[in-house]
Amino acid sequence: MKPIGTPQLAPATALVQLLQENPDLPSATWTIDTEAHSLHGHLHTGGFEALSAYADVLGGEIAPSRRDWEFQGRMVRSHTLNTVWRDVRVRVAVVLPVAAAVGSAVAA
Repeated sequence: MKPIGTPQLAPATALVQLLQENPDLPSATWTIDTEAHSLHGHLHTGGFEALSAYADVLGGEIAPSRRDWEFQGRMVRSHTLNTVWRDVRVRVAVVLPVAAAVGSAVAA
């Protein structure tokens, strides 16, 4: 189905609704992909727990990236929640040190 209005309208509306209805969600940096008509969030703090808070509200599945990389002398891995909310594809990601990611996955 082709979105009605500008490519930014549906993702922007979904974001406003998400934040209005769930004001206690952890802060994220958000971007709108106008080509894919989707919403992308990046968590800078809160780790796996913050990502899980979004999964509790949005549903979907959290998956680790397939590769690790070095960032500021530490090995890190991204974990991404992929879901559809209010007919908008949503991705929320967090980058964690590999040791913290392994510990979180075991605890979850």
